[in-house]
Amino acid sequence: MGGGGHAQEIIRLGGLVLGIDQDPESLSACPDLDGLTKVRSNFIHLKDVARAHGFYPCSGVLFDLGVSSHQIDTPKRGFSFQREGPLDMRMDPGLTVSALDLVNTLPVSELAHIFKVFGEIKDSGYLAKKIDANRPFHTTLDLSRLTRDHSRKAFQALRIAVNDELGSLQIALPQAVDCLKPGGRLVVISFHSLEDRIVKEFMGSSQIEGPILPSAKDLAANPRSKSAKLRVYKKL
Repeated sequence: MGGGGHAQEIIRLGGLVLGIDQDPESLSACPDLDGLTKVRSNFIHLKDVARAHGFYPCSGVLFDLGVSSHQIDTPKRGFSFQREGPLDMRMDPGLTVSALDLVNTLPVSELAHIFKVFGEIKDSGYLAKKIDANRPFHTTLDLSRLTRDHSRKAFQALRIAVNDELGSLQIALPQAVDCLKPGGRLVVISFHSLEDRIVKEFMGSSQIEGPILPSAKDLAANPRSKSAKLRVYKKL
């Protein structure tokens, strides 16, 4: 849900919105709006949540993937490699495993796998061994000082692993299509190549538009949209 910008615009244009987010802080940050129903849940439960709230079937589904600005800008959540905070990275505070657990307890081979697959770091084995030799870590800056030039990708990899972001996306996409009325649209905004690859392959020949990239105006208003790609799928 983030700041609720998408929800506000859909409602302004005459729609009703069911907003789903697994992060209670994101739900609280989003304003209460006429026409908006907010639900705390993971989108792996999309179909059940939509049915429970009278949004099955629906005209459109929007996935705004990845970490939110609110999460990045809140140091205690541990998402930013540039801000001091606990090594957490859980989008759902109820999850039992945090980034701290992964960094301090995983075998070197598993850490290297996470960095290679989810961070696309070429020397992932070297980085994992370096982390192993300097454990334990306690804060985000402890880790970012060691990972240095790899910090952005290393933090992305750990975040994806903690929240099972790619697995959840693969579970949620078919449910989104099932929720749509004939002619309905699935719109997905992704922020890195791993997400976008899954979305592109899933949409296949039913993709009617994409990728749509941020304009100069978008970038001026929101520099964090730089890596965003939007794709549109139409249900036949």
